Amino acid sequence: MIKYSIFLIRSLFLFIGVKLIFCATPMLAQENSRDYWLSCMERVAYPVLINMSNDSLKSKIRDFPNDEYLCLEAFGRTLCGLSRWLELEDGTQEDSIRAYYRGLVVKGIITGLRNGASNRFNFSIGIQPLVDAAYMVQGLLRCPKVWSGLPKETQQQFLSELEGLRRIEPHGNNWLLFASMIETFLLDKTGRCDKDRLLNGIYSFVYGFYAGDGLYGDGNDFLFNYYNSFVIHPMLMDILLSIQKYEFDNIEECISLERKRYVRYVQLLERQIMEDGSLPIYGRTVTCRLGMLNAIAEFVCLSDTVPQLSFGQIRSAMTAALIKNLSDKDFDSNGFLKIGFHGEQLALAEDYISAGSSYHCTSFFLPLGLPSSHPFWTSPYEPWTAFKIYNGKVDSCDEAYIEPKSVKSVIRRLYWRYKNCGEWVKVRLTVIFLAVALFSIIGLLFTTGYLIKQMICFLKR
Repeated sequence: MIKYSIFLIRSLFLFIGVKLIFCATPMLAQENSRDYWLSCMERVAYPVLINMSNDSLKSKIRDFPNDEYLCLEAFGRTLCGLSRWLELEDGTQEDSIRAYYRGLVVKGIITGLRNGASNRFNFSIGIQPLVDAAYMVQGLLRCPKVWSGLPKETQQQFLSELEGLRRIEPHGNNWLLFASMIETFLLDKTGRCDKDRLLNGIYSFVYGFYAGDGLYGDGNDFLFNYYNSFVIHPMLMDILLSIQKYEFDNIEECISLERKRYVRYVQLLERQIMEDGSLPIYGRTVTCRLGMLNAIAEFVCLSDTVPQLSFGQIRSAMTAALIKNLSDKDFDSNGFLKIGFHGEQLALAEDYISAGSSYHCTSFFLPLGLPSSHPFWTSPYEPWTAFKIYNGKVDSCDEAYIEPKSVKSVIRRLYWRYKNCGEWVKVRLTVIFLAVALFSIIGLLFTTGYLIKQMICFLKR
């Protein structure tokens, strides 16, 4: 108890202290960015993890629609965001903090799977658990230490719950990747999976839904929102890298294509961080807050370099975004995130949002999983693209990524787009195809008959 009290006091002083530094001298704050990031991450994550571990999350967080999904959503997304940091061991004082948080996560999972718990994870009601479980297993894939810290019976119970989610047929959009992610985890932990569910999400996006210039459609339709960052690029790349060791068809090709597209999307995302750290607000699910930068946060953890960008430039941009978009006004009296993007803005919440949705923002903190000696943290402060432009320091122009097309790629695209059409659309397309085929055959027969007739007339001459 004394150890944990000291830890909480230390966290409080760290957060207040670094916050004051930022208010006083922004440049000095940029130089202490890892401490600031860590304090912000703790402030966001701690209330969820401590209350989940004590089976008290629902009683402490505000009432809001969809509370049957609250526990798995809030906890799963928090684990997903903290996962790389929880797995890190770098011999610094953070190791003891990480050990404490891993303990909270393990205890929270045990509580969430315990029969009779007030905050038991919901795997059986509705279809939303497919989404929430996918984020949770993405975190567990990144953090084997948490998985190995669970009792064997808890592991088996969790795997059984995941297998039960096969009852949910995913929508033909980003939900395909949620199903793929769960099957990836099951394959990793059991050696078995539903191969069709696993590969359908991969091939649908890589071959069917790609729109161009690093952007995927959210299904057959292109929707202008942040889902390329919330879900598509980070989850698709994690799935591909996780199953790379298995002999599935075309996985190396998919990785190669996705890596190039991901690079381009990161370049676009960095350009959206404005001079003051603000972000353009558009599309749905903006109550996920800084989860908008999930893609760039994950990319720096997976890559040694970022083409046309530097680690110092990315960190400086992200730190500016963190300062601008996370403050006291975003937390309620119990320390939980409010629903909105900047403070409480309930009008921004779609009908599927719960009080746990905002915790997608913890994915912003993925680079804390890089050791403090990594260039992301050691590189000096560097202005980012928007800052340079608004301060007259432009050194290059933007350039689109254009992917070469082939007959093979066009046929693949048509096949996977057709496969993910709604049933009524498939019926109409099939009728149209058959009608065209029928008229083509009739036309071919008439043409052939005419040619034969002409040939006979010619021979009779």
